Amino acid sequence: MQFSYYDLARDAKRAARSGAYAYSMRAGYPLCYPFQQGYPLSYVYDNEGWDGYPDVTDRGDLGASGPALRVVYICPSMVCAGIEQWLMALIRFSRPGRLQSLRCITCLSEMIDPRMAARMGVPIEVGGCESVRRAAAECDVLVACGPADLGEWIADCRPKLCLFVAHGEGDWTRSVLEGCANVIDHVVAVSRRAKQRVCHDVPCTVIPNGIDAAHIACSRSRAQVRRELGLAVEDFVLGYVGRFSPEKNPAALIEAASRLPPRFKALMLGWGPLEDDLRGLAESLAPGRVKFVAATSYLGDYYHAMDAFCLPSVEEGNALALLEAMMCQRPVLATSVGAAPEMIVDGVNGVLIDGTPASIQAAAERLAAYPAWAQGIATEAKAWADESAHARRMAADYEQLLHALWLGKFGATG
Repeated sequence: MQFSYYDLARDAKRAARSGAYAYSMRAGYPLCYPFQQGYPLSYVYDNEGWDGYPDVTDRGDLGASGPALRVVYICPSMVCAGIEQWLMALIRFSRPGRLQSLRCITCLSEMIDPRMAARMGVPIEVGGCESVRRAAAECDVLVACGPADLGEWIADCRPKLCLFVAHGEGDWTRSVLEGCANVIDHVVAVSRRAKQRVCHDVPCTVIPNGIDAAHIACSRSRAQVRRELGLAVEDFVLGYVGRFSPEKNPAALIEAASRLPPRFKALMLGWGPLEDDLRGLAESLAPGRVKFVAATSYLGDYYHAMDAFCLPSVEEGNALALLEAMMCQRPVLATSVGAAPEMIVDGVNGVLIDGTPASIQAAAERLAAYPAWAQGIATEAKAWADESAHARRMAADYEQLLHALWLGKFGATG
């Protein structure tokens, strides 16, 4: 069984033709955000027949009854990163009467953050082949996003049902999937682009990621956070949240900030192998204008301190940071990779960039020059996120899919 989410890009084209739109970003600088508040995205789409991202739970053919399926998750690492946050939200919002989360196995003992392990909500087992083989015998469903060795480890003792989750769209995700292919029943891709690029030749369902709003809670006001970071009221702050790694392309944001007038600042929230290089680049190109922060909770404090969020990645799956920024009502700049073009209507609820410093610079200048338009983008981003980006929706989709796959394979649950 295969299905995927509504193609938001199709509605972007319809909306661009709609008489409701009084401007077009593709034509250049907007004269203004129409009528200051503009038309809500829902107005344009409702008049074009759009009913939002379909909820998997609305489908009557996906199985809605039966006892809980016992699930073991395999997450290669246990650090404060996107896949772990995805898994934590999935476990938290899955209903125990539908999915019983037994434990999580992590295979890389050198990549375990005890704080993340403590927050996961299920027992964490550090192990390799033997741990996974034991789990395959005990559970109803094995949900994995690696490692590539999985196909060898359980080739002769496959679990009743095995689901692989493709979190990326690049060669690494494809290589892991190929290593696991002989033991997998079905694949979930976190974006349509990931499905097309990585999972095109396997049974696959698209389930976009969702976020736990508790992760973006606030503990301080915007003004207080900015004061503590040494940011002035008049500063325009471009923010980044994520791993400091090559595929995320964070250096482009620092270079863009260096090309902009002094009131433009960059706020870099994250960690990763490029941190020292990025700090050196910031000191060289924009001394005193780039702030680095490491935080794992109350991320809303930092999102709300930003004037715009930027994700200049060269490849993605479905970036949680982008969803978080939209839910925090920030104007977002993102490259057309991963799920971004499925979520963002350019110039309406976000701005699509090509990831170069010049494109970030140009977008930031436009947002700063047209604050009413920037606020309109932020409002539409928030509306979209509230409708489509919650982890509860995501968990319900996984529940329904797993029960449907079980029903299709065994004829009944239990």
